Amino acid sequence: MNEQRCACSQCSCTVDANAKAQDGNAYCCKACANGHRNGEHCRMPDCDCGSTGQPHDDESNRAI
Repeated sequence: MNEQRCACSQCSCTVDANAKAQDGNAYCCKACANGHRNGEHCRMPDCDCGSTGQPHDDESNRAI
């Protein structure tokens, strides 16, 4: 079975039943779906994608 990865560019989590869908992409949590706009951490305790202090590359999520 293939596991789907979170669409957050710096996240290494897989998407599960709690996935958040946004703009045709699947994210592991609301923080990742929102690009960690307000510094929120990923819901997965072993992932630090929200604490890097660098903006996420969300170019693929922008409407054209």
